[in-house]
Amino acid sequence: MRRAQAIGINMRHLFRLSIAAAGFAFAAISPLSAATLITNDRGEWLSGVSGLLTLNLDTFASGATGGSFAVGNTVQPGNMAFYSNMNGYFNNNFQITGSTGSGNFLGHTLASAAQTWNNWGTGAFLLSDTKTSTNSISLRVTFRSGGVATPVNAFGFALGLGGNSGASGTITVTPQGLGPQTVTTFNQASGLKFFGVTSDTQTFGFADITVPDVSRYIILDTIEQGVYTAPPPPAPPPSEVPDAATLLCVGTGLAGLGMLRRGRAMGLI
Repeated sequence: MRRAQAIGINMRHLFRLSIAAAGFAFAAISPLSAATLITNDRGEWLSGVSGLLTLNLDTFASGATGGSFAVGNTVQPGNMAFYSNMNGYFNNNFQITGSTGSGNFLGHTLASAAQTWNNWGTGAFLLSDTKTSTNSISLRVTFRSGGVATPVNAFGFALGLGGNSGASGTITVTPQGLGPQTVTTFNQASGLKFFGVTSDTQTFGFADITVPDVSRYIILDTIEQGVYTAPPPPAPPPSEVPDAATLLCVGTGLAGLGMLRRGRAMGLI
């Protein structure tokens, strides 16, 4: 009787160890890949994005003021239009609005040869009002589909800081659902700085862009959105692949379970 009890105890212990080993082996071959990636490398950002949509700022949008600007007309060197209202600059896929804390301001320009302060080596772009000690400057990029606000899991845009002779500085980008992200811009001679986000765990309805430094203003260009698909998880290292001993341990545990049940049925345990 004591021998039967000892056999039963050993079998139960072996069974528990075997199941634990099996669980470890399963976890080793089932890695998770969920992540939110923030990058300043557009090539890296593009690697997992499909269905790319880009806002073309080379033409005027509805509501442009400051001159005789018709929707769809090409922005000419020296033109400066304004969308200083709650609608801002928009089309079916994007909407950009600008705020001063007490009102709305959003500019749209293409530098002429004489306007060196706005020549960033790109085409037409959007810009905020200038930061002072008493205002609060921000731009909001809202993502849309068919003219309706629609969250996305991948977006990006190019940023610069006007003022102070185009010196490098900091801009804060706050995507919906994420904390503030600090972007250190290039100086004007080096061009605009890319900022992109992809995620397979959340979506983003908008992103807010703010500037903390007085006498600076935000420059925004090449606004994009798309669909991010995470790459498949990498194969586990050889050391994490269940070996023959692990599989034998699992099999022994299952056999032990059978013996345990048989012993109970026969009244030995």
